[in-house]
Amino acid sequence: MSTIAEVKPKNIPSLPAENVDFRRFDRPAALTPQTRETQPEKKRVLAMFCFEGPDTAVGRFVRKTARELAALRIPVHIFSRQSFEMESPGVQLHPVGACTEPDLLGQVNEFTRRACNAFLSEFQTSSSHVTLMGYEWSSIQAVTLLHGIKNVGAILSLHSLERQRSNLGSELGKWIEENELAGLREAKLIVTHDAATAAVARHCVPDCAERLVDACPQIPMEGFQFNLDPAEVKARFQVGPVDPTILYVGDLDERYGPDMLMKAMPTVLRQYPQARCILVGDGQLLWPLRVYSRYLLLDHAVRLAGHLADQALYELIHAADMIVVPSVEQTPWWPIEAAWAAVRPVVATSEAAPSLLQHKHNCIVTEPDENSLAEGIEYLLSDLQFGTTLGRRGRDELEDRYRENKLLAHIQEAMGMESLLQKSPCHAEV
Repeated sequence: MSTIAEVKPKNIPSLPAENVDFRRFDRPAALTPQTRETQPEKKRVLAMFCFEGPDTAVGRFVRKTARELAALRIPVHIFSRQSFEMESPGVQLHPVGACTEPDLLGQVNEFTRRACNAFLSEFQTSSSHVTLMGYEWSSIQAVTLLHGIKNVGAILSLHSLERQRSNLGSELGKWIEENELAGLREAKLIVTHDAATAAVARHCVPDCAERLVDACPQIPMEGFQFNLDPAEVKARFQVGPVDPTILYVGDLDERYGPDMLMKAMPTVLRQYPQARCILVGDGQLLWPLRVYSRYLLLDHAVRLAGHLADQALYELIHAADMIVVPSVEQTPWWPIEAAWAAVRPVVATSEAAPSLLQHKHNCIVTEPDENSLAEGIEYLLSDLQFGTTLGRRGRDELEDRYRENKLLAHIQEAMGMESLLQKSPCHAEV
């Protein structure tokens, strides 16, 4: 684990270790099997750390999230410099006081010392039931220290990163970035507030991509509803008006499995020779997919559409007969949610979104291999009316989820709780 000492550049003072009460870092003795059985499980708790004031954009987000989690009966503790003066039941405030150091870094170090000691005073014994949540770079020191010492999970919320705010030309800027990178590597969940911050995080720490969550996810539900003839859209891709159209949307790389879909098409075409497949996206598999199409004699049935976005993509999703998500590991849910927004059925592998998909309830779930994928596609092609039913169920579930705060569900999952996003396990295979 990266520590503050490891990332401290020259001339930047580190957190004064002698001022943190390390006696409180002792972990409780291991429970014996007998005491483990009698020890009741503690209720999950979220401990928030915020250096920013309650009237800032960050502070308002802290207040909103704390209220909404408390309404779900999740205890929340806020460790901050100034009191948030909330009266929400279930929210406990731990203002540690103004930090009087003359420079910003000194103030952050002072906040870290006080907040860590306040946390350790509140949770003097086991804190395995606690999850930390740090807001912005100024809280990462506290979260990193407690994460390493108490071995508890951590969540980060970032409105921006130092690479967006500066050219990293100063020692302070470099120090802040190293702390941010340590936080990105360690956090179980990373909440971002705009696409640019998420893109920078992915670039700096590629491994964090699957842990990124948009604080304000936007599936424009109304954007997928058109008074548009699907045949007109299909014609743009040289597809006949009644040809069953299979659509793939995503990166063209091995994780997303477009090559698996390509290899499944010969089997599908033997049963449904009029079926057509459109692959939307770009990536390293673009050229291999062209080779597969030529080698498997699929040029008449497969269209490699390249990059599409916004209205053109929405119209194509609206016109497709099904959306296929052949991922070999968990990938972003956007294609599934977009299909449901357009009331279109989904065929997806069991790896694509295991907590979201329910076989024959809101989609057709297959194993991540070409034969199982072909069977799933054929199952829907044999009963497009059932496919419409699946699409409607998906749309209903999407509307239900967006009536709730999706971010809260992700936070619950990171805390190890059953969340709004969790569904029952997929049923039998196709």
